[in-house]
Amino acid sequence: MSEDAKITDQGDDIWTHQTDTIDLNSVHAYDYALPPELIAATPAPRREEARLLVSRRGEKDIEHTRFKHLTEHLRAGDLLIFNDTRVVPARLEAFKDTGGRVELFVLDVEEPSEQERWTRPATGLLRLRCMTRSSKALRPGMVLTVTRGSDTWPVTLSEAGGGRALVELSWEANALAFLERFGRIPLPPYIEQRRREADDAIEVDDAVRYQTVLASEPGAVAAPTAGLHFSEELLARLEAMGVGRATLTLTVGAGTFKPVTSERLEDHPMHAEAYRIPEGLRERIAACKAAGGRVIAVGTTSARALEAEARRETPLSPGWRETSIFIRPGDSFQMCDGLITNFHLPRSTLLALVATFVGYPTLRRIYSQAVARGYRFYSYGDSSLLL
Repeated sequence: MSEDAKITDQGDDIWTHQTDTIDLNSVHAYDYALPPELIAATPAPRREEARLLVSRRGEKDIEHTRFKHLTEHLRAGDLLIFNDTRVVPARLEAFKDTGGRVELFVLDVEEPSEQERWTRPATGLLRLRCMTRSSKALRPGMVLTVTRGSDTWPVTLSEAGGGRALVELSWEANALAFLERFGRIPLPPYIEQRRREADDAIEVDDAVRYQTVLASEPGAVAAPTAGLHFSEELLARLEAMGVGRATLTLTVGAGTFKPVTSERLEDHPMHAEAYRIPEGLRERIAACKAAGGRVIAVGTTSARALEAEARRETPLSPGWRETSIFIRPGDSFQMCDGLITNFHLPRSTLLALVATFVGYPTLRRIYSQAVARGYRFYSYGDSSLLL
């Protein structure tokens, strides 16, 4: 059954759909016009200097501040839950024997049953699942040379076709060691495009700034970007005021960038991602709730894992599992009381998730104000605190 929302707020000029009511299961409900200059090509000079929009459900007033003032909007007893995944340098540059360039984007190590597959020794043979980009079709059996600077390494395509390949290479160490030697941080395509369009050269240490300060578990090909705004100093201030901190791991995959192409959200094939619940998280959350604190997910990836757990028969039992949950209007949040998140792509599953959390009219108001006030969008952009 479709769910309609009455549109009563003013200042919705960025939104594609301008009628009085809209079907919240339609992708058009999440389509808005974003000036390209608001797409952030670089992070804020300091992590916590990013801007912060604060919205409380049920209140029309929206506050505009800086992320360093997050302490003013949290209270002792709150529990922040971070995704501690670490982005692997998954982008490889390779060449055919003819000199033709091939881009390999490593998605996974071909050991699906091993959660430590990125750090487990390859013992002679390493097999990597990749997306590929090449001017001409690739074929099985083709030998490529991966390069970085003057360093080179031969690899073989044991499977190839449809923009995907299984790459094999002789290698004794682990997959992470190979990628750290030859790979580059896989920035989202919209950041790379903005940098290409920029008049001035942009220098950013992406290997540092596209990781959170809590990043420890390798495997992600995209950063849990809400966590990029936290510095060690801000974490210390939050701890001193009694705000708790816990982590889980969700290995963010390339599917996070997949746009909704179907007309209706219910027809969108949602990508799956692996996540791990650590020992003690269930007890931390239960204690927080019992004391009247708020569980605040740092990022949609943390929220996705927590809400997937809330729907299990035995929530928060330790271990690895997988979720393809798609949170959209009509659903309810069962575990998260707050959400820290950046500003998301039009027509995206993440925008539908935020609409579910704050309510659709509030979503429109938040994004209209963010555009009008020149907030920076997407992975290196500004942030919001939604309560």
